[in-house]
Amino acid sequence: MKKKFLVLLLTLTMILSFSPYVAKAADTDDTDSSNKTDTIDGRTYFYDQFDNSAYRTVYKQINDAAQKFNESTSNASYQDGGYYTAFTLSVSNKDWEVIGNDGMDQIVNAVLADHPEYFWMSDSYQCKQESSGELRYTALTIECYSLYANGDTRSIYKNNFDLTVKNYAASLDESAKDYEKVYLIHNSIINKVYYTSDATSKSKDNIYAYTADGVFNSKYQSAVTYGYAKAFKAIMDYVGVPCLYIEGQNSDLLDDSMDTQKQLKEESYINNCAWNAVYLGGEWYLINLGLDDPITTTGKEALSYTYFNVTDEQASNLTAITSRLPGIPKCTGTKYCLSKVQADLEADGLWEKSSYNIIDKILDKYGLSVVLISIGLILLLVVMLIKNIHKSRSKKKKEKVKKTKTTVVDNSELDAELRKPPIS
Repeated sequence: MKKKFLVLLLTLTMILSFSPYVAKAADTDDTDSSNKTDTIDGRTYFYDQFDNSAYRTVYKQINDAAQKFNESTSNASYQDGGYYTAFTLSVSNKDWEVIGNDGMDQIVNAVLADHPEYFWMSDSYQCKQESSGELRYTALTIECYSLYANGDTRSIYKNNFDLTVKNYAASLDESAKDYEKVYLIHNSIINKVYYTSDATSKSKDNIYAYTADGVFNSKYQSAVTYGYAKAFKAIMDYVGVPCLYIEGQNSDLLDDSMDTQKQLKEESYINNCAWNAVYLGGEWYLINLGLDDPITTTGKEALSYTYFNVTDEQASNLTAITSRLPGIPKCTGTKYCLSKVQADLEADGLWEKSSYNIIDKILDKYGLSVVLISIGLILLLVVMLIKNIHKSRSKKKKEKVKKTKTTVVDNSELDAELRKPPIS
């Protein structure tokens, strides 16, 4: 009897322990499908793509050390080679033999893509074979950008990073759907940040533009596509929307007349742009905030939706460098594209009209001088056309007058009668 009672008690305990999860699952079914993320975690997406223990082990080593350095006020160490060292760790020979140089590139890029909060971390690193007695290993040194080498300064920027992400998140309604979060943060960043044209290539003075710090730091509030994409991912990570950071090639920025660039373009190797992929309702969507914040010829602030929740096919000028990161997904989602969510956004009072019109696009593509010259030529052609039309009509009128026969009527008798005095 006692044994039966214990079995019954154990059964009831198990049922009660699972009941909250059952209730939670039932509640989830009623939520908007854009909030369903399956099992994808954007914060560890590229780590999860590694199916080799050696890759995962070294990824964890780098991430653990980076997290520790990120939380500290330690200064990065200056090296004779002209770079700063954030930290050095040991990679076992066993793991190194599996990974090699190409694998290490992928691992470092994966850590940076998964963790935009490491704004100070460079994708440059040093590897050196070392030994301690009979133990042989590879010393991996991760570099820190010189701008963030000072520990106290970096700590201030790090705290500002955390606070700014929280403030962006706090601007969202708790009941907001995932696609609404994506839309609102897309617009909020673009309305606060300027796309800088002064950072076409990395340097120690403009490196902030390639990091989320360029977006979040009030000292700058300017970035290129890399900075926009990292900042957007940081916020999406915080609000729970699966989001990836991707680097690749924007063919619109290439000059096909240059043989070198043409060849690299065909090989999809040039790295001149960054964007995001967001996961909504079981589908991936491409989004590029940097390109949706265009530099206008007139200098006006513009908001565009050209690269908001689009497919890879629609953004055919963007090609991801698949060798940099493992398992980059194809963006084929359409359910939450702009045309299908605009009505709901308008109904909820969230819609913001694009301020980037056809005139802006023409000016930005061809330049003000070219457009003015074109308008001048068009006006000149119109004037010439009007003159020709007028000339042609005048000529026809003269010819018509010449061809018209003139009949002269003798009115002398009538005039004489009219001149007679009236009969009294």
